[in-house]
Amino acid sequence: MIDHFYKNENSRTNYARTAELIMLKAFDDIVGSANLEKIVFEFSMNGNYFVYPKYKKAFKETLNKEKVNEIIRKVWMKMHDYIEADLPITKKIMKVDNAINMFRERGMDDVAKLLSFRRTSKVNLTCFEGFEIYLYGPVATSSGAIRSFDLHPYKNGLFLMLPEPDDPDAILDIDLIENLFEAQAEAYRLAHMLDVENLADLNEMICAGKTTELILTCESIFDNRLNQIANEIISSGKKFVFLAGPSSSGKTSTAHRLSFALRTYGIIPRVISADNYYLDYAMRKLDENGNPDFESIDALDLMKFNEDMTALMNGETIELPYYNFKTGKREFRGDMLSLLDKNILIVEGIHCLNERFSWSIPHDQKYKVCVSALPSMNIDENNRITSTDLRLLRRLVRDERSRAYGAAMTLQRWPDVRRGEEDNIFPYTKDADTILNTAILYELAAIKPYAERILFGVPRDSDEYFKAKELLKILDFVIPITTEQIPPYSIVREFIGGSCLPVG
Repeated sequence: MIDHFYKNENSRTNYARTAELIMLKAFDDIVGSANLEKIVFEFSMNGNYFVYPKYKKAFKETLNKEKVNEIIRKVWMKMHDYIEADLPITKKIMKVDNAINMFRERGMDDVAKLLSFRRTSKVNLTCFEGFEIYLYGPVATSSGAIRSFDLHPYKNGLFLMLPEPDDPDAILDIDLIENLFEAQAEAYRLAHMLDVENLADLNEMICAGKTTELILTCESIFDNRLNQIANEIISSGKKFVFLAGPSSSGKTSTAHRLSFALRTYGIIPRVISADNYYLDYAMRKLDENGNPDFESIDALDLMKFNEDMTALMNGETIELPYYNFKTGKREFRGDMLSLLDKNILIVEGIHCLNERFSWSIPHDQKYKVCVSALPSMNIDENNRITSTDLRLLRRLVRDERSRAYGAAMTLQRWPDVRRGEEDNIFPYTKDADTILNTAILYELAAIKPYAERILFGVPRDSDEYFKAKELLKILDFVIPITTEQIPPYSIVREFIGGSCLPVG
């Protein structure tokens, strides 16, 4: 049963959601609602979920590290009992008002608030051994579908460890990237500080007429972070800044905004794109489907790039190439570059953290920035908004606006993009000097009107319809905002349009 239930990414997500349900029930059994305020599923790392149990104050004061670990051990054992018993998991339709009252009585205020923004009169609840919960998406029909999992205590929470994609009987390594973990934890801290921890909080702020306040606060926080990074670069004395991140993480906007932050220190930065060093289309290696591979680092002319960087370090002037995506060929347009005392070169591209890309530049001359969209806001306490979904929504809107790609085409290509990220970007995140989070708390409300229109155009009989429907369900919880108050330099503008930066 597990092999069938684990056959693709959607199935693996459903598997994880089923494991989450069983864990929530086990925590309820072991700790009890009288002692547990809520359990928040915050983010994933290498496919494992970081979970934060928030205990009530009086109970928390009785805990130490040994007692917390003992709770986790008992939860692990209880989960195994449920899995061995192979108990049924069912669905229940309830009126929204009744569900809101039920969740309020159980102290699950986040869920109650979320459901108060539903347009429909009924809601589907997931039921397991008398435990009723709202889960975003399908689960297995019985607890026996989960055979492989583990719980790993870490800092103030734990990781729910899940199986390998290619071997559902083997548990994924935790593969903890400390700088990424800290960046994600900081994002949640800021969301808590601003009282926008979930979609219901965002909706309440919009309804209270505080949209402009939220927009300006979020942009100020991002500016402060950019200024902090600019100060670190100046203090390091490094001349080359390499900025990388996965698709639709806002690399281009970030590179230009970082250049402006550096200018406040008297630096004159120059921003270039690694994409301009693509090999000509005809010289490109083919992927497994026989198509030219844009994702691999070998699609770039590494020799030419490093020759140019060596020339710059030697005080020479170079002519930068320009890659024409329409013709598939590299061109030279008289764009000359040299590095003087006040110059810093910012290079942005998906491979910029990989040492193979810039092997000719000494390590002590490189400052590496990993740009990533790390959502700090959940749907509710038990349902996450993933970085992947946020970036996909961004890409859908940008592709339709600037590349004339329909939603179905973007959704069809997304799995290949994701595979490229797993191979070429994420393994090098740990080598970054800093991680910059580009997720903006208000952005789903800004993106919604654009994304909904695009997603509703995905044909029902297409393979991409399931994912489109899933994204539409997230957006259904969000109250949209008008975009007039969003500054023209915002990361959000790179995707919805109206940016004053050269982002395409």
